[in-house]
Amino acid sequence: MGSDDLLIRNGRVIDPSQRIDTVMNVLVRDGRVAALGNSAPSKGVEVLDATGMIVMPGLIDLHTHLREPGGEEAETVRSGCEAAAAGGYTAVCAMPNTEPPADDAGRVRFILDRARGCPARVYPVGAITRGRRG
Repeated sequence: MGSDDLLIRNGRVIDPSQRIDTVMNVLVRDGRVAALGNSAPSKGVEVLDATGMIVMPGLIDLHTHLREPGGEEAETVRSGCEAAAAGGYTAVCAMPNTEPPADDAGRVRFILDRARGCPARVYPVGAITRGRRG
């Protein structure tokens, strides 16, 4: 077991894609689920007791206003991702209503560059028209 391994013990695991809704253990290795079930390693792993808690795949916010570029005083890509991650979201879809709007490849690249290293993935949503003029 590696030093970054995590055993989430006794949580109610819910994963609709796998039709799972039961109390069990989850072994996380290198940031990914490595094993599910009731057996668990006893050494070399950090243990988190999730009794009475729900363990589930991360949420995705399909309509997020990250405000950057142009509205950094309200929120940046980083601060929005940090807030999302704190609330259990692993990814956000960033709306194009920034100033200037995300209406070309360069502006989308800017958002992706700002998202590098953030705790939630960012999927920029591009504007359908130039300048969001409809």
